[in-house]
Amino acid sequence: MSATLTPAASSKLQAITHNVTLPALQWAVGTVHEILVQPGEKFYVFTVRQADNTTVILLIADPHTGAPLHGVDAENLVYDTMKEAYFRNLQVQVGYRDFGFDPQAGIEKLVIDRVILTQ
Repeated sequence: MSATLTPAASSKLQAITHNVTLPALQWAVGTVHEILVQPGEKFYVFTVRQADNTTVILLIADPHTGAPLHGVDAENLVYDTMKEAYFRNLQVQVGYRDFGFDPQAGIEKLVIDRVILTQ
C-alpha cells in the first residue's frame, strides 16, 4: 500500500527538504590581534591580521544561517580556539562565510565556519 501526498503536504515537504546554498567558504590566515565580546548583544568578534597587514573581522555565529549564537563561552570550540590563538600568538587559518553587510554592527557578517591552528 503506498501513500499519496496531497498537493499542500507535498509543498510543505519540498519546503522542508529544500537545500539552502551557503555562501562560499573563504579563508583568512594570520594572527588574532583583537577580541571584542558583547554578550548582551550576542556579538563575538575576532580580528585576524594577515601577512600583508590587512585585517579581517570575523564573527562567531551560526555558520549555516549567520544567526547569533546564545551563551558563547569557553565551551564553544571556536571561541576557545580563537582565544588560545590570541594568547599564544599562534598562526591561525580561519574558514568563514560572508552573510553580507550587518547594518546593526556596521560591518560585513563574516561568520567563522572552521579554525586551524599552526604552531
